Amino acid sequence: MATRRLSSLSIGLVLLGVAVSCAWLFLTGGAGAVRPLLHASPLFVVILLGVTTVHLGVRFVRWQYLLRRADVRVPARPSLSIFLASLMGTATPAYVGEVLRCALARKRFGAPLGPMLGVLVLERLLDVLALGLIGTLCASTLTHRLWMAGLSVGAALLIGIAVAVVRRVAHPDGRLAELRNPGSLFVGIGMSLAAWAPAATCVLWSAQALGKSLPVVESLRIFSHATLFGAVTLMPAGLGTTGSAAVFQLQEIGFSAADALPIVALFRLTTTGLALSVGFVFFVLELRSIGKPAAPATAAEHFDEIAMQYQHEYAPHVWKLLLDRKVSLICSPLPTPPAAAGLGLDFGCGLGHQCLEMRARGYEVIGIDPSRGLLRNAKRAGAPVVAADGLRLPFPDGTFDFAYAVGVLHHLPDASAQAAACREIARVLKPGGRLVVHETNTRNPLFRFYMGYVFPVLKTIDEGTEHWIEPMRWERNPDLEWVETRYFTFLPDTIPRPLLPTFLALERRLERSSLRPYAVHYMAVLRKPHRPGGASS
Repeated sequence: MATRRLSSLSIGLVLLGVAVSCAWLFLTGGAGAVRPLLHASPLFVVILLGVTTVHLGVRFVRWQYLLRRADVRVPARPSLSIFLASLMGTATPAYVGEVLRCALARKRFGAPLGPMLGVLVLERLLDVLALGLIGTLCASTLTHRLWMAGLSVGAALLIGIAVAVVRRVAHPDGRLAELRNPGSLFVGIGMSLAAWAPAATCVLWSAQALGKSLPVVESLRIFSHATLFGAVTLMPAGLGTTGSAAVFQLQEIGFSAADALPIVALFRLTTTGLALSVGFVFFVLELRSIGKPAAPATAAEHFDEIAMQYQHEYAPHVWKLLLDRKVSLICSPLPTPPAAAGLGLDFGCGLGHQCLEMRARGYEVIGIDPSRGLLRNAKRAGAPVVAADGLRLPFPDGTFDFAYAVGVLHHLPDASAQAAACREIARVLKPGGRLVVHETNTRNPLFRFYMGYVFPVLKTIDEGTEHWIEPMRWERNPDLEWVETRYFTFLPDTIPRPLLPTFLALERRLERSSLRPYAVHYMAVLRKPHRPGGASS
């Protein structure tokens, strides 16, 4: 019943948007504006759609970033679907329907409502700030600057009221304190400008599509002014207000109504129209997911879910390259020959690839993993494995001579779980035993962005909820002595096989250069002290 009501509501919102748009065209005498659109340049229409896609993509990244700052972890793929579904909310007064984003995330993942509402309100404030900055910088007269200042203040006051409502109703907890951090706000402002500055060129591209010219500065000013004006009026999607404000400003700089109306109609269709259309599609998809089994709550459940597709995430030549490189690095700090290294623990062995390769090189290794789905594949391949929780290893103290964890620890729920796993590994190691850790190196901001916001959408291995471990943390480990840290790999996982030799030569040079701390991965080597009391100073 609830699904049927939501479906009816979504259809009603779309029909309302169409009706209001048609009424606006009729009342402004712009019914004839539709005819010129049929002759719009396909190239510039594609550019308009591309710019809108970039705009929505940056806004999604900003949403995920602010959620992470508030310590709300929502998997990236479903979060993107929810974000796109919430675009339907732009067809509601003051965009209040975007609260749907919070409701869906709470229903699917149990995400806390208060912090999410706080993030949503902060997003609107950042939007106002970005549009206000763009409009003020591009204003050519004092009158325009005053208009922009007034609209920005008016929109900010409305959002301020929303903040008060959120505090009273949702009682956001202390996790929102991180959002007031200057660094977080600076990144949020930068993302907002990166989202709205390209979008503000849509008036220019619409004019170009219809064979008209418009200075880019005027496009930025008109878009920001009209968008803020539509926000202040609280009209759904700014219908009837944003467009009218844009038409008025185009006429103010010399465009006739016959030219201005098609330009505005085109840029509104390719921005708000595209957003509503995408929102409707994903809203329907989200409605269909209601009632389906809940999303995985733990890393083990996640890997059970993707067990059948896990080894197809990379091309075979990439798997082979990564396996050979990582196992060679694991072996490098261990005693030689392999028989002298003793018994090893593959912590989080997954499909058993490292475990099998280590045994092929003469090492005795046992693998453990909480994902029974992955372990079934490992057993079929011949790996000796045990289903076990990494925080409660089923082995006596001092069982192993060495242990390694390859891309595992960042999947644990938080830093305290990571510390507990290290204590447990230290417990089952013999004195003098070594732990080799391979982790993703996120010191490189570009790679951190890729791993946090792009990779989880492209691949199912990571979810975008991971807790990354900075390399320096291993030097302060209380249970094990830090020995060394090495940095390796710069190549993306999409290099075609024929190009590998050339790129590998370049990669080796980078790994020896001063840029090596910004490599994709790192290996930390630690040792269990011989004396009681933990690591030495």
